[in-house]
Amino acid sequence: MKFFILAYKNLKRRKFRSFLTIGGVAVAVAVLVSLLGFNAGYQDALTSDVDKMGYQIVVTAKGCPYEAATMILNGEAGLRFIDEDIYMQITSDPDIDKITPFLAQLAYDPEKIAIINTMGIK
Repeated sequence: MKFFILAYKNLKRRKFRSFLTIGGVAVAVAVLVSLLGFNAGYQDALTSDVDKMGYQIVVTAKGCPYEAATMILNGEAGLRFIDEDIYMQITSDPDIDKITPFLAQLAYDPEKIAIINTMGIK
């Protein structure tokens, strides 16, 4: 009980400091509430927009996509392609609206290969 009396006396004695402290806490609570509200609204809007777009799925051949990207950057070929029967299975699915095939290919540039070889990159 003496603790509350001591706190009250200090609040009453230093009014300006007490006012600043109460004001700072009020501003902090207002900022927190507004940021949480903004975050909730942003998540709802983003979820709604994504739900309206439907699904976007990328189908690739078995293997690591990072390995394929590394092979292309190093000037190597050897990407595997999806078999035609798997492609036909995907296209025959009634839930699929559109298919956009994507071909990753490699262009041979002798100058680039010469520069890479002089740098010692494999």
